Amino acid sequence: MGQGIRHIIVGAVADLADIGFFNLLFWVFPFQILVKAVSFLIAATLKYFGNKYWAFRAPRSLGEVGDKTPAGEIFVFLIITLVGLIINVAAFSVFVKMGSGPTWREISVILALLITAIWNFCGYKFIVFKK
Repeated sequence: MGQGIRHIIVGAVADLADIGFFNLLFWVFPFQILVKAVSFLIAATLKYFGNKYWAFRAPRSLGEVGDKTPAGEIFVFLIITLVGLIINVAAFSVFVKMGSGPTWREISVILALLITAIWNFCGYKFIVFKK
């Protein structure tokens, strides 16, 4: 199975966890923005470890030329992920204005996810987990 497929699987699992944790936490704590931030961080953690150790299989020992410290790698990962979040919201905003109705809204979500997945894959492969 290629890196792209593994990356998509990791992203799908993390996105499902994001939705599940958001719904669970929001049911207990009705603070929408805070709960969304927590669910996003949980999903980002799943994406980090899933991509590092499975999708891109990048276990490295410290001290290699060009190697990042674990904290530096996590920081770069979060930057790529946050830019992906901005791309996702921007793409969704553009697509949703091109049509109307709940079906088009769902199509807009899918299109935005596809664009974001391409960004995340390239960022993780060529920047974060670069061998």
